[in-house]
Amino acid sequence: MFESLLISFSFVLLSLILIFKEKLGIGKEIFVAELLALVQLFILGYIIVIVFDLGIYYAGIMILFMISVSAFMVKRNVTKEKNRKIVFTAFLSNLTIAIIALTILTLSKTILFEVRYLIPLMGMVIGGSTNAMSIGLERFLSDLKSEKDVLWGYLALGATEKQSVHSFVKKAVRAALTPHLNSTRAVGLIFIPGAMVGMLLAGTDPLEAAKIQITIMWMIMSSNIFSVTIACYLLYKEFIYQIS
Repeated sequence: MFESLLISFSFVLLSLILIFKEKLGIGKEIFVAELLALVQLFILGYIIVIVFDLGIYYAGIMILFMISVSAFMVKRNVTKEKNRKIVFTAFLSNLTIAIIALTILTLSKTILFEVRYLIPLMGMVIGGSTNAMSIGLERFLSDLKSEKDVLWGYLALGATEKQSVHSFVKKAVRAALTPHLNSTRAVGLIFIPGAMVGMLLAGTDPLEAAKIQITIMWMIMSSNIFSVTIACYLLYKEFIYQIS
């Protein structure tokens, strides 16, 4: 296993050679990020082995930990200032969509209520919404700052604060969904999604793998929309206060 990893590291080395040759200035960040991914994924692998043996209760604790880490990552991506409300909002949004996703997946019998299904799928949901909220909230706050005259105009005309930020929320959700929409349009034509690749490599029937992958993509899209919309409407007063 370690021998194959060393050989696979050639991908990173080739990229670093190109980065240094072209003086792109991101060599250190790439190297550190890839090493962190290596360490984190190995740690995750060992933790999952333990959690699989411990059962569903500890899986729930692990999912809550993932949601907590995600909340702090969203805050860091949106603003460098201390802001507990963003952390709380991101946590609540992720928890809400995780519960919704888990309910639909189990009721539709797409997955069994077992640890080996819950952790990877909740990881997809939480990871997707983390990226979506980071992009959406950053765009939301940026637009409010750059177009505050528009915001004040709505308010001066008698609109409520919630009504005044509606157009900003729309743009934030659209920005957050753009990466997912681009990948969705290309799926099956340009690339095969990761979950489906994993199932095919494991010997799953291709049609069954396609069905599960479609469900996962729908789940991620819906989760992204809900998480960004919830976060924007929970934080709009906080953001308006920041630009006042």
